[in-house]
Amino acid sequence: MLEKRIKTCDIKRHLPEWAKVIRTVNETKIYNINVFENIMSWNQENLDGAAFDYYGTVITYGELPDIVNEYVCGLESIGLTDNDVVTLCLPVSIENMMILFALNCIGSIANNVNYLFLKSDFDRYTRQKGSDTLVILDAYLPEVVDYLEESQIKNVIVTSLLDYLPDDKKHIFDDLSFLPKKLRDIFDNPKKRKECIEKVAQIKSVNFIPMKELLKLGRQSLKPLYRGPVDIDRDISYSYTSGTTGAPKCIVYKEASANALIELHIGVETKDFVGERVFQVIPLTHATGERFCGYLQMARGKTMVPQPIYNKESFGKDVMNSKCNWITAAPSFYLSGVAQGFIAKDAFVLVTRPSSGGEPVTKSNVKLIDEWLKMNGCKVRFSIGGGAAEDGSSTICSYFMDEETKTNETGHPVMPGIRARILDEEGNEVPQGQRGFLQVSSPAAADRYLNDPKATSKRWFYDENGVRWGVTGDIAIQNPDGSYNILGRASDSYVDSEGNIKYLFDIEYSLDVNDPVIEWEITAHRTSEVTFIVGQVVLKKDSSVSIPEVVELLCAKYHLDAVKIYDKFENSDVTGKRDFLRLQNDKCDYYAPCDKQHLFKLSFLDSGVKKIAVAKAGL
Repeated sequence: MLEKRIKTCDIKRHLPEWAKVIRTVNETKIYNINVFENIMSWNQENLDGAAFDYYGTVITYGELPDIVNEYVCGLESIGLTDNDVVTLCLPVSIENMMILFALNCIGSIANNVNYLFLKSDFDRYTRQKGSDTLVILDAYLPEVVDYLEESQIKNVIVTSLLDYLPDDKKHIFDDLSFLPKKLRDIFDNPKKRKECIEKVAQIKSVNFIPMKELLKLGRQSLKPLYRGPVDIDRDISYSYTSGTTGAPKCIVYKEASANALIELHIGVETKDFVGERVFQVIPLTHATGERFCGYLQMARGKTMVPQPIYNKESFGKDVMNSKCNWITAAPSFYLSGVAQGFIAKDAFVLVTRPSSGGEPVTKSNVKLIDEWLKMNGCKVRFSIGGGAAEDGSSTICSYFMDEETKTNETGHPVMPGIRARILDEEGNEVPQGQRGFLQVSSPAAADRYLNDPKATSKRWFYDENGVRWGVTGDIAIQNPDGSYNILGRASDSYVDSEGNIKYLFDIEYSLDVNDPVIEWEITAHRTSEVTFIVGQVVLKKDSSVSIPEVVELLCAKYHLDAVKIYDKFENSDVTGKRDFLRLQNDKCDYYAPCDKQHLFKLSFLDSGVKKIAVAKAGL
């Protein structure tokens, strides 16, 4: 074991003798190695360090190559080879990371799919991607079993959350009654599982293989793990946009991208140490989960602590029990924690980086989250990041913000590898302090959208100096200290009666911390003639303000046309983000001011607004 704490920026690297730099992008050196070899090159003096801790099952960095090799040989024994596309439908787990490493070593393409996407359009995510092998969690199999016989899938490799659990923990998933109903229907549904087993027995065209059996095959056919140069321009993974704005796009990453994300952080002081524990809650179907919260942290010698069934309602207690240092989760998780309140005075005493990514956060919410963290023993403030979008992959980070003064700044680019700029509508850079359209240049960006050159050309372009830029679609502003605020999507807007563009996030950002609201979304409901701006809100649990008072307060203070109050926002079962499409399409049962005794109850229809007066006393 390491005898002293080593900062991740001071790790001594041991590259293989054959490794060499074959490309430099934005002053970032990219070697001819795969991402697994890259990770191992940073851990040669940390071989006794824990790479994974899964409810007490610990796998060290020294053990990783042999275990990964068992997966490699097992997959090759059923015929997998380079350029094969393997569809993965897995939760955050040791198994998911091992499969990713194994496919990386083979040279196959990991097709990482959200199970909600897979069950809604199986053909799109398998046959259309050229995939005939599916690796899936047993709890997810009932969601897709009806599609298998008519599909081109030849092999289904089935994993279990129990496989890596120590014997004394095999029972921990026996009682899942505490989970929300949607999660219980997936993970705790004996009837659905029994029906699935019966269906599987009738399917003759598919080879069903338990992962345990595949690994036995691997151990029987063991050969040395290939540790040599690779083609960094090979396609290595398919990922998908979140699908909140329509059909998800398939994002293609090359080998160079994942390596570049690690390389551009070399020597960067991010105030972390080898051996710190990483709370893995973002699914590896997203680049943020796979790359920023997985590959990058392992290259820093961290210990991954997978959370395969995550429930944001228990987020705070889960963090406390995990004894983790680094946390990255959607902002809604932290706000659920705020609603829960006090856990224990030392609940987060070990947390050194409580962070979120992918969604802007209001100043009022940052204040609430900071107060919650502090009351539970955290000594550092909440960090916001720009996520790992395809255009820049971990574009902007708040590692470098002043702990005393930061609020909701997204942060600084990791220079010199990641570069950012803000342009006006004519493509000219705007002065500091002026908002505009954010573009990012990063060697860690995706290569393209699969089979979609039109969408690709809109997203990436080369400038006159040969620098590749990604068009983020975000409105942003650069602050006097050089940091950036990503304010929101450019499409999150409407045109007022005078022809001016108005951004809905401007209203969202202005939320007063003293208002009775903990979460809200500002939405534009359009009828045939008029656009109505409404507030969709979740109230603080300790709020004693009545519904009429909330409606009148928010409509007057923020110039809203109407308000709808929710017990909580619906979130994706997988991403934990708000279901934005549901909110955009929720057009009934809003309230607006009327008179001293009444409110208007509104429904927004394509033809106009349906409006009736209701008594305040009845609400």
